Amino acid sequence: MQPHRSAYRLHPNIQDEAAFQQRLKEVSTLYAQAPALHKQGIRVGSSDEMTGIQALERLHPDLPMEPGKIQRREFVCIRHGTQSLIATWDVAQGKILAPLVNTSTR
Repeated sequence: MQPHRSAYRLHPNIQDEAAFQQRLKEVSTLYAQAPALHKQGIRVGSSDEMTGIQALERLHPDLPMEPGKIQRREFVCIRHGTQSLIATWDVAQGKILAPLVNTSTR
């Protein structure tokens, strides 16, 4: 066993499989059509967010790796609040249209 190794997984909460598949097909088709729509002057945008990111600062610097020892990191940290990252991008061009960083301190 290697308790230091772990991975996250996501169990989808899908109530209606047929409706989900139909919506997935619609979104995938729209994304595939994005370059052609862009040539017609129609922009296809998409947004994603990552909320609740903790802004942390380590109280002490890491100790470097040494022969027979792994890098060691102090677990005590100073909390500087949280951040939310939200980005909207142009699907056809792959460019970010409207980045937003929202910071809250406590």
